Amino acid sequence: MSTLAQEQLIDSTMPSPAPLLTESTPQSIQVAPQQMTAPVNSATSKGDAKLYSRRLLIHSNVTTQELAAGKVVSIPNAEELFKPDFSAANEADLKELQQCDLTRGIVSKVEVMSCFSSCDAPVIMGLKLFNRNNSSKAASYEDLKISNENGWLYSCSNNELGEVTSKGRQGVTNVFSLQPFERMRQADGVSVYTPSNIISNRYINQYGSYNWRNLWEGIVQFPNEHFYYVSKDHIILKVIQQNWELLGMDVQAEVPRENKYVKIETKVADRVIKELFDNVISRIPFTKWKNLSAVFSSDHIDTSVEKNFKVSVELRVSFMYPSIKE
Repeated sequence: MSTLAQEQLIDSTMPSPAPLLTESTPQSIQVAPQQMTAPVNSATSKGDAKLYSRRLLIHSNVTTQELAAGKVVSIPNAEELFKPDFSAANEADLKELQQCDLTRGIVSKVEVMSCFSSCDAPVIMGLKLFNRNNSSKAASYEDLKISNENGWLYSCSNNELGEVTSKGRQGVTNVFSLQPFERMRQADGVSVYTPSNIISNRYINQYGSYNWRNLWEGIVQFPNEHFYYVSKDHIILKVIQQNWELLGMDVQAEVPRENKYVKIETKVADRVIKELFDNVISRIPFTKWKNLSAVFSSDHIDTSVEKNFKVSVELRVSFMYPSIKE
C-alpha cells in the first residue's frame, strides 16, 4: 500500500475510542510537553536550539489606493539577512548550525522598536509570517492553533457592507497598528507577537525536519499484511517505546529482522505517524525567510482623495533554526 493511499485510509484503521498520544490523560504520554519558548537572545537548555535575532527597518511610500488594497513590502535578500554570522560563531555553534535549515525559522518573538506614519488615518501592519511544513503555502495562526501572549490584533471599521471586524487579510497576520501621524521609539521594544502554546524548542528541534512523506521513509509496507518493517533507527520507534503500555507493544523486546528492521503492527505505526504529524509536525509555525513580507493597509482611509504617505516600522525578530534530518 502506498503512503498516499495510506493517508486516505488511516482514519478507518485507527481505533477511534483510544486516547491521543499527545493528550494529557492519565493513560498517555505527551509527545510534545508544555514547555514554552526560551527567552530572547539566550541559549536554551541541552537539546534545545539557540535563539537568534534580527532588526529590520521596513519603510514604504504608499498612496490611499494602495493602503485600501494593502501594500505589500517584501524584504530583499531575506535568506541572506537571516543567515547566522559564521565569523562570530564558536565551534559548538558552527557544528550545530551545520545540522540546521537556514532557509527558514521558527519565530519566537516580534517586537516593534520604532514607527512613523504621516497618514491621517489608522494603518495596520501585518506580516506574511507562517508557512505550512514543507510547503510554500501560507498558513494562518488559526491553522496552526497558535495563541499570542500579546493578543491578536483586530481592526474594526465601517464600509459599504456595514460594520466590519478584520483580523488580517488572506495569508497575512495583523501585528501592529500605527495611529494617525504617530512617531514612536521604544528602547526595550513593544512586543506584538509571542507565541504561548507552540511545542517546546526541544521538540521543534527534534521533529522540525519531518513532513508526511519523509515520516514514511525507512518503512517497508507489505500488501495484504497487518505489519510493517520499520528501520530500527526510525523516529516513530522512540514514540512507540515511550507509549508502550498504551499501545501494547514493547519495542525493546522485538528482535530486529536482518539486524535492520523492527516488525510493527500496521495499526500501531499508522496511529503513531498520524498523531505525530497532526498534533506536532503540522503545527510547527515555520517562516520561510524568502516569503517573509509586511503589508500596510487601512480600512479607514478616504479613497475619494488621492494622497501619498510615508510609513515605517523597525522590528526586532527573534527566532531559531530548525534541524535537518540526518
